[in-house]
Amino acid sequence: MHKVWILLPVVGVVGAIAFGLLAALSDDYKAYGEVPIPGSERLHLPEGDVMISFHAIMPDVQNDEKQMPLPQNLELVITAPSGAEQPTVSEDLGSTFAGDSEAHRQVKVAHIFVAGDYTITTNGTDNPSVSPRLSFGHSNHYKLLLWISIGLAVFGGAISTRAMKRRAHTASDAGGRPDVSVAGGRPEVSVADLLSSGQRVRGVLRAFRDTGATMRSQGLTPSRQEFLDYPYYALKVELRLPDRAPVTGRIQQPVPPTEVPNLAVGRELNCAVDPADPKQRFVVDFSTPPA
Repeated sequence: MHKVWILLPVVGVVGAIAFGLLAALSDDYKAYGEVPIPGSERLHLPEGDVMISFHAIMPDVQNDEKQMPLPQNLELVITAPSGAEQPTVSEDLGSTFAGDSEAHRQVKVAHIFVAGDYTITTNGTDNPSVSPRLSFGHSNHYKLLLWISIGLAVFGGAISTRAMKRRAHTASDAGGRPDVSVAGGRPEVSVADLLSSGQRVRGVLRAFRDTGATMRSQGLTPSRQEFLDYPYYALKVELRLPDRAPVTGRIQQPVPPTEVPNLAVGRELNCAVDPADPKQRFVVDFSTPPA
């Protein structure tokens, strides 16, 4: 699951780039054909909403720089085929999209009740553009996929970062022992720190449980390859510190597979503890028998 969270932002970024390019190159706005201004053509229109855009050669217009000018008194008449209900047309101005000396801008939306061949007549005056026409098409589906990909990248990145922080471990060699870190509400210490400077005490195993996890399943990178599939066990250990009453600590740490059959309630263990907080900051040293 940890690897899935890591892949989410990667998939989102790749998708955003791909769908962004497809959206920029798509000709969906004129998918059903174009009619010159002035002019008349017969186009086959599908049932549903049809996007109508003003399209012309306008090399001086750039994306988001300014809105392309529209013809004065733009007229549009859509005549339905015999027996079909007349379409409804409403004004719906959109943004300007430009490229290769051409630009287009949504101006209207027509609702087509029945698919068929429609006669379309256009007219307009004071038109400053070259080769003006009305384009009939549909919304760019790639734009929706683009925003979904962006959302996936942002969401996946946030979840992945949070998961990685929660699963952060201090990777250390620790003299050939499995990597583990111990916190307990204080700054983390590695198994290497505890084993090298912690107080050695005798422990008695009071309970143990296989968590079903390994370093591989948690997406962690051990200092040695053989630790990758060591099983993580939840251990409850009675720690017998000198000159004080025994305390019970709990920890989850990898256990060498050769030691798993030897786990038993009452088994004595060699442990290294932080005397300031032994219940939370200790580690079992399976490589050394108790003194």
